[in-house]
Amino acid sequence: MAVKKLRYLLLFSIIYSCGTQVELLDAIKDEVDSVNIIPSSVNAISDELYTDPKNSKFIIEYGNVDTVSDPQILDSLFEVLKNEKKVLLELADKQLYLDLLSKYNSDTTYLANIYMKTPTDGVPYSYAYDVKKNDLIFFSVENLGNQKVEEVSIVEGSTYRYVKQEFPGKSNEKGVIKILDDNSLTLNIDNDNFFKNKGFFNSKLKIQLKKISPLKINYEVVTDSILETASVIETVYDTIYKANFKESLKLPPSLDITQRNEIVIPVDIEQSENQLVGWGYWIGLNKFNSILWNTDDDNDLVKIARQELFGIDEELLLQDSENDNILLRINDLSLDTRTLNYSYNYAFYKGDTQINKSGRRAELILKNMSNIYEYKIQVGMISVFLKKRQVEVDKDIFVTKEFIKLTLNDDE
Repeated sequence: MAVKKLRYLLLFSIIYSCGTQVELLDAIKDEVDSVNIIPSSVNAISDELYTDPKNSKFIIEYGNVDTVSDPQILDSLFEVLKNEKKVLLELADKQLYLDLLSKYNSDTTYLANIYMKTPTDGVPYSYAYDVKKNDLIFFSVENLGNQKVEEVSIVEGSTYRYVKQEFPGKSNEKGVIKILDDNSLTLNIDNDNFFKNKGFFNSKLKIQLKKISPLKINYEVVTDSILETASVIETVYDTIYKANFKESLKLPPSLDITQRNEIVIPVDIEQSENQLVGWGYWIGLNKFNSILWNTDDDNDLVKIARQELFGIDEELLLQDSENDNILLRINDLSLDTRTLNYSYNYAFYKGDTQINKSGRRAELILKNMSNIYEYKIQVGMISVFLKKRQVEVDKDIFVTKEFIKLTLNDDE
């Protein structure tokens, strides 16, 4: 009778233990599922999981983390590179590229930080993560309990990269795996055992996984055009107007044997290094004819010259003048081009710089046909020059320059 009661008590203990373990397993699964992958900041390279110094091979492939001279500039530059995926640097700023490689040589992601009880139903726990070629996986697996764990393994694709069987209690395993290809990485915890499946001799595990991915910052020298403000030497031309006006040239009658009744007014252009661009004249043959002449710099001939050469004034016509007793003849010696705004007594010519000419461009010949009347003639003349000079000015110009183009390739 005592033996039978003992058997019932043992059976009841086993059933109760299994029920308790199932509830604990569900709670652990909920806790594990709630753990997120926490990406670290870019410069959080310090290794909380694996505190042993990195070997020389790691430093060669991933660079060494040094203190740079301009951290704020580098931080801003790297933010632009992350957002825009590319950035242009001056050739003189190549050191910034080298410092980028030194400071931001890798990107760290925490894949797992799991506290769990080992399985009790014979079904292993598995956790899968996406990894890429050349990623480094730092792992730490710690058995916190006294009982051994049947097997803990890390599999890349279908290849075992780490496996630990009969994992003893109160022990810790750490290591680094370099990923061979773009793949899936699977963490497996298997504790399949007859007694353990019944809820006996279980253990607790603390598992941490950290991924360090090398950054791909491509470097190339490119040519681009940019808008710059630069001081340049430009050739500018000052317009010089030379005008004169004679109000009372006498033209004697033909019967006056003491004077000639014909005068010749030469149109002579002063020879200089300045470029002649135009010249003109106006002749008044009567007292009532007039031309506005405030000064030699401000008069109707200057306005006509501006109008005919540059079109900057309103349309202006000089006053016509004719006298039946005066014969006017123009002897053009210049072969310059007369503008369309001309009349019997006035004209303006545009200078032809392609033909070498003498200083005399024309002759104005006036003859008094009256036998008894003397006339006073008005004559205005103008010549226009361009004077060349060099000036320094600030100007926006497109400049073709060579730059360093940095490209961040996230997909490699």
